Amino acid sequence: MASQNAKELVEELNRLKAEVSKLRGSLNELDREKESWFRKKDELSKKIRAGIQKIKSNKAQRDSFTNEVRELKQKRDALNKGIKPKLESLDGLKKEKGELSKSLGIKASPSRIKQVIEKLEFKIETDTVSFEKEKELMKKIKELKKLRESASAVQEIGSEIRKSSEDARRSRKDANDTHKLIQEKAAKSQAAHEEILKLSAEIDILKAEEKAAFGKFSEFKKQFNEVNSQFKDKLRKMNEVKSQLDRIFVDKREKRRRDEELFLKSKEEQVNEKIKKRQKLTTEDLLVFQKLGKD
Repeated sequence: MASQNAKELVEELNRLKAEVSKLRGSLNELDREKESWFRKKDELSKKIRAGIQKIKSNKAQRDSFTNEVRELKQKRDALNKGIKPKLESLDGLKKEKGELSKSLGIKASPSRIKQVIEKLEFKIETDTVSFEKEKELMKKIKELKKLRESASAVQEIGSEIRKSSEDARRSRKDANDTHKLIQEKAAKSQAAHEEILKLSAEIDILKAEEKAAFGKFSEFKKQFNEVNSQFKDKLRKMNEVKSQLDRIFVDKREKRRRDEELFLKSKEEQVNEKIKKRQKLTTEDLLVFQKLGKD
């Protein structure tokens, strides 16, 4: 019966060993799959974090450009607002100059009038003219000097016109330069915003992939845990069967030892009896003595 039990236990042990080996292979394969999906999920998480950092950086740039555009628009609007009164003042000066020139009948510049005066004075000093002619020339010179003073006033208005025109030109240039800078900053802000949208779309895709990878990881982890539970159960049963077999083998060895001792004891008595009767000892009898250490 014990021999039959041992045979059955050996068969069960071999079956359990095969199942444990198969389960160990499945565990290794599931572990590789599980870890592969975990690494993929981890890589996607890193890409997502890097993308979020880029979005933060682009948002900071976009907001900075947007603030600069807002400030530059205020500056441009102030410049444009200041140009209108300057142009109105310039138009007023031009009108004033035109009206003054017309009312005074001034067609020549103060420098030109001065040349005419100097020419007439030189004529009086160098030419022989009559008294009447000299009086006439002196009267002309006096009129020209008066005209020159008026022309100087007109010229001063012209100088103011040039200054006002230059001031208006500079203001318009500043306004145009500021507007150009606004366009450049706005373009950079828009580019940063578009990059944010692009990165956000990429992150949405990465998050979906990350979720799918984590789902796969969880699925294989669940399978791994289930198989691992089976593996441990089979391993426990295998160890129990091995323990039972070990006990049977120990019992068999112990029984064999006891049977051998009884056999030797019986033989010893037979041999001793032969010796007493002075009977001839056989080879088997001598072997018994050897085993008993009595040779």
